[in-house]
Formats: sequence, C-alpha cells, structure tokens
Amino acid sequence: MPLPPPPPPPPTIEIREAEQSQGDAIRIGGITTEGAWSWIGGNQRSPRQLWIPLDILIGRLGFHRVQERAGEALEWFGERRLLASLPTRILDDEVAVDAAPWFRSLNVSSSRNGEVLSLTLPSPRVLALRQGKGSTAGRLVLDLSGPALMQRRDDDLLLGVRTTPAQNAQLKRIGLTTRRQSESLVLMGKSEQPTLTLAGPWRIVIDGLNATQSPSPLAQGNPLHAALMSPAIKTAQAQGLVLDVRTVRVGVKPLLIYRAGTRFDSNNLSLRPLAAQGSQTGLRYLTQLAQQERALTAVNGGFFNRVRQLPLGAIRVDGTWVSGPILNRGAVGWSIGQPLLFDRLQLDQTLEVAGGRRWDLGQLNSGYVQRGLSRYTRAWGPVYTALSGEEKAISIRAGKVIGLHDGAALIRGVPLAAGSSLIVSRAGVALPAKPGDQVSINLRPSSPVGQQPQILGGGPLLLRGGQVVLKGRQEGFSQGFLSQSAPRTVVGQDDKRVWLFTLRGRSGSDPTLLETTLALQQLGISDALNLDGGSSTTLVAANHTLMTGRGVTPRIQNGLGFVRP
Repeated sequence: MPLPPPPPPPPTIEIREAEQSQGDAIRIGGITTEGAWSWIGGNQRSPRQLWIPLDILIGRLGFHRVQERAGEALEWFGERRLLASLPTRILDDEVAVDAAPWFRSLNVSSSRNGEVLSLTLPSPRVLALRQGKGSTAGRLVLDLSGPALMQRRDDDLLLGVRTTPAQNAQLKRIGLTTRRQSESLVLMGKSEQPTLTLAGPWRIVIDGLNATQSPSPLAQGNPLHAALMSPAIKTAQAQGLVLDVRTVRVGVKPLLIYRAGTRFDSNNLSLRPLAAQGSQTGLRYLTQLAQQERALTAVNGGFFNRVRQLPLGAIRVDGTWVSGPILNRGAVGWSIGQPLLFDRLQLDQTLEVAGGRRWDLGQLNSGYVQRGLSRYTRAWGPVYTALSGEEKAISIRAGKVIGLHDGAALIRGVPLAAGSSLIVSRAGVALPAKPGDQVSINLRPSSPVGQQPQILGGGPLLLRGGQVVLKGRQEGFSQGFLSQSAPRTVVGQDDKRVWLFTLRGRSGSDPTLLETTLALQQLGISDALNLDGGSSTTLVAANHTLMTGRGVTPRIQNGLGFVRP
C-alpha cells in the first residue's frame, strides 16, 4: 500500500512593514505651507496614521486645546482626545500627533503627491451670522451646514466657507475687512483672534473682534511697510531704532533677513525677556507677550516643550530665575544700557543639610524632566503639579524643611509660596532632607552671563568676538537639528547696537545654522545666539506680524523685545 503524499508545506506568510511616506509641504484648502508630515499605511486616499505637527493642527486648522477634569485635551469640531493619551513623535524637531482619526470622522480627504500632502473638505454654507451681546460683544458665531477648514496665514484668518452677498455686507457692517476667494472667506488681520470649532450644530466662534482693529489697506499688502508707517515706529526711528529687511547671499542661497536694532545706551528702548506673568505653563502669541511688556518690536525666544507648554532653557527677569539653563546651552545676559554677554551656561545648585552632605539640584523651574532632584519656586507659578510618574518632594522656607509631599499630593498640585522652594525627587531618588532639618541652597553660574539680571537661553551659540563658535553637539543638540534648513531667530550685537533677527530663504530654501552664522558675519555681527526657530520664528513690530516661520502665527512660551520705558 503506497504511502500517502506528504502534506503540503504551510503557506508562506510575508510580513511587510506598513507603507510609509514623508514630505515637507502641506496643502490645505489649496494653500501650501512648509510643514513635515508622515503617512503610514492605509490606501492612497485614507492613511492608517497621518502624523502632522501639533503647531500646524492648531495654527492652520483651528484645532483647540481645552481643559477637562481629566487633563488637557485637543478638540476639533466636537472630536476631543486627551493630550496625555495621544502618542507623539518628532518630525523635523517638532512634536507631531496622529491626525487621521479626526480627519476620518469629519470626512477630510487626504492625498499625497511627492513631498506634498493635500487636505480637502467641501466648503459648507454659512447658515447665519450672530454677534455676541454684553460681555461677549466682540464674539462672532458662524452657523454652518458642516465642518470647515480654518487656517491662520500671516495676519489673516481663512475660513473655508461659502457666504452670500448679504452676509458679506453684514460682515462689513460689523467692521470687518474681508476678501472672498474661491470657496473661502478671508478675515483680514484676524489671525490671532481666539477661535472655537463646535459641533451639534456646526459652528465657528471667533472672539475678541473689534472694528477699530481692522487693518488698513497698506497693512494688508505689506506688514513691514505698515509697521514703518506706525507713529510709534516713526518716533523710535527718529531716536535711533533700525527696522528693515535685507537680502544676503550665502554661496548660491539668497536669505531674507528681517532685523530690528537699537543702541545699547538708548534711553527710549531697552532689551527685555518677554516671559509669561503669573505662571510658566501655557503658550501665547508673541503680540500678547509684547503688549504686556510694552515692547515695540519683538521676536520669539527660547525653546519649550510644545505638548506640556513649559520652558526648556534659561529665562531670568530683573534678577529672578523664571527658568534655569539646561544642557550647557548658549545664553545671553545683560544689564540695561550695557553690551550683551554671550556664553554657554550652566547653573550649579546645591542643597546642604546642616551637619550633613551636599546634594546636587539638577534643574531650576524647568520643564526639562530628568532623574534626580529639581527645584521649583514661586516664579514657576502658584502651584507645582507633577511632571513625571514617580515624584515626591519637600518644601523649604527660611532655611528649614517645613513639609513632605507624596506622589498623590504632587499630582493634585502643591502651592508654591513666595520665598519658599519645592525640592522634587524623580525616578526613586532619595529626598535630601526631612521635615525639621536646617538646610541652605547655593547657586553658582558657570559664566558671568549667569550673573546678569536679564538672561535668555537658546542655542547653539553662533558667534563670539567675531569668530564662529558653532558646536551644537556640546550643547545637547542632535545632528539632525544641526544640519536641517529652517527659518531662524537670532539675537546678536555689533560694536554699537543689539539686534533681533529673523531669517528665511528668499527662494524657498531656508538657512542652516552655519549659513545663518555666515550671513550674520556679512552684516558685521560680532556675537550671536540662535533662538527657537522653525515654526516658532516670529517678528512683530508695532503690533504688526512682519514674519512667521511657516506662514502660520504660532503660539510660543517666551520672547525677547525692545521695550519702551
């Protein structure tokens, strides 16, 4: 009897990685802007995951951060997800989230062509326009037949909606300057107005509208020209302010450089960090930071954590450390009326227990979370809330440990009283003292920069004494960050003036850090520090936004400005 044939071999299972493509431009409603994206899996019209920088979702599309009992959430037309629950990844050094679930739920079409990602959504009809009353008199509500793409671009707010001639006339009576485009409405000069997108019914809500804020035709066409026509800028120019734009060629690459400068000894303008008042948590538009300090011109400042919205670098205002330096990164420090000091900066903090050992306190008022001990003071805000999963802390006042706080208390939030310090332990590190112990805290900066009353950190350091000192790896920057091309923000000085710069490529190719350094050398700059760039890059003058890094008005954590007395 013949043997039965052997069983057939098991089918070969081919395991493929999900299809993935990336690009550096996003086309929304027919308008293209620079921005990284990553498409993973799915078909040609619907990705399984679509990673887009958080700043673009908020700045271009009107995504909104809202506070819930369980924590902060990201919302768009009624679709809401807790930020803490959202996976994130880094795209070109920007925090990105997966936007595919929102787009699928609202039927936003996605497609890709080479490096360009396109997002489209049919423009709904505006069913009604309603104005607020009383305390909400500056509110405009647009009732819609469906969700809409909403974008901020330069000074303008673009709404992907269809209006009637009667509605256009109503907007004009309200005092708004508008422009119709194909399947969209442009509210000119309103890019920084607070907005909400709502569902059930579909609505776009725009707050803070004021007819007196409508831009002039000059401002609509040329923000720099409009700023130069401002009476405040004209007066400052007569007193020595320089505000202009230059084209500088580095190799074959032309760079557009916006700059504002004033003399060190000016009696009319002085350089000042623009930090949030009251609490360091949260992001704001540069114009908001400038207005609270009466800054005539300003640029965005140092780095920050975009998800937690906390500072990542040195900020010292009038002798108070708002946020300490990290990673030996470059910083600039100064006293009013004096030339600036540039150097890499560390702040050595130690806590000494009476009759005992010394303990290193790694960070001061910082969103840079590491294993070890960190210190927080009232300059951080009224309350400290845990920034990591395993924390405990002691409170110190007048040289004595007065309280012990477990993880649950830190999650709820521990008050930070004036004159007190909270020493936070992370990742199981032992606390250095117990209630009742006498202790002392000592600070020692690594450079004279850290002794100045005004300090702002960034990095990398670009120029010192006219020499190139670009050594970004020593300051904790990745090779990818150091080699990429991006819009830039820089603070610098020559022998007479302190300067604030923003730079971008004139023909589409933005500068690298080295190209930025070489361009500033051509302008006679002797000392320069790179600040936060890319999508954060912003320059404002007399409340006009002259330049943004990605064509989107960003929210930032801090800034640097020329302040009037």
